[in-house]
Amino acid sequence: MIRYSAALAVGLCLAAPSALAQTVVLPAPASAPAAASATVPAPAPPKKGGTMVVNFLGPVTSASMSDIVRAAHDAVMVGAEELRIAISSGGGSVSAARFAVNALRSMPIKVTTVAMSEVGSSAVALFCIGEERYIAPGASIYLHQLTRFAERSVKTAAAAEREDQIVRGWYDSMLLGCISDPASMAEIEVYNTRDVILDGADARRLGMSNAEFNALRSKTLFGRAVNVVPGELKPITE
Repeated sequence: MIRYSAALAVGLCLAAPSALAQTVVLPAPASAPAAASATVPAPAPPKKGGTMVVNFLGPVTSASMSDIVRAAHDAVMVGAEELRIAISSGGGSVSAARFAVNALRSMPIKVTTVAMSEVGSSAVALFCIGEERYIAPGASIYLHQLTRFAERSVKTAAAAEREDQIVRGWYDSMLLGCISDPASMAEIEVYNTRDVILDGADARRLGMSNAEFNALRSKTLFGRAVNVVPGELKPITE
């Protein structure tokens, strides 16, 4: 007969005379260890912010454009909903501008741009990438024939001419996408032969500026502004 004498022991009594009765005590079955609680902390919900601001003052260079692209990447990573690039630049490297434009277009974030003073040459392409484009009081858009002396010096004449065609085609496509009526392109494409300066009224009429500057005051800002202020372009000595 098996009987359980207590919670900590099991008594086994053999069927024999009482004098010979033997009791064998067996240890109680070990209780199964409690399952370790493997609670995995839930991931923090992504931040949902407003507008991250990048203030760009200076020439278009490889360094300044890579800084802007890095700021845009950071904005995506931390959950900002919009990237605003406030521009005050007379232009610079067309290659660097093309890099920035293509990089920004590949990112899952809304980009808005603001012409804060003069925006010229290759910086116009950066301005035109904005889904919303603002022009501040007193700001202007400056278009002129593209020149790339540094790039020309390392190419044959035929290769340089072909590259010029590609660059002009790209730049014209940026301008065409920045105006509301394609027919208006005839008004600004003369930049290939002479300089063109557009004030705020011109930019709004052509559709290059498609949002009211005062509307920026209603935006919710996200984090601190990033300032991109490169050094002056060094003169080419070679």
